[in-house]
Amino acid sequence: MSSTARTVLPGANPVLALGSDEERRIESGYLRKSDGREKISALREEMQHTMEAGAGIYRVRASIAAAADKIADIQERYKAVSMEDHSRTFNTQLIAALELGFLLDVAETILQCALQREESRGAHQRTDFPARDDIKFLAHSLVSKGSNERPVVSYMPVTITRWPPGKRVYGEQSKDGGHDSH
Repeated sequence: MSSTARTVLPGANPVLALGSDEERRIESGYLRKSDGREKISALREEMQHTMEAGAGIYRVRASIAAAADKIADIQERYKAVSMEDHSRTFNTQLIAALELGFLLDVAETILQCALQREESRGAHQRTDFPARDDIKFLAHSLVSKGSNERPVVSYMPVTITRWPPGKRVYGEQSKDGGHDSH
């Protein structure tokens, strides 16, 4: 909890207290900010290019790791985002800044999960790990923020219900049900 968080009184609504804390965070971190030097649009574009290069359909450890380092750098630069509009009504620049912060958190989460999943699953192909590994990775990825504010990945087992997982096959292989004919 931040140092500016309020103490919740017994019987008080903790959700309202969290909302109040968030409002103070936005006020001090964005609306009163006058020393920012990073442009929202430039950071967003850099994030987009980084994710396309490092976390596309075809992935390899080196490109994922490079993208993770770059996104961590952009996260740091985001702390110095420039805010020219300090109004509290219809502030589209504030919306863009908040959205960028959320997108950076999601990008960082995707990259950390991709680094740990040493397999190919679904539409994402790790060219350095072409096979699917149900023993290690048939699991839901759960992500939380660690003490250093970076994502920490843990896993929760998957409960197989009606349809068990199967090999994805395309083209000629799909005609024989995905079975190898060799």
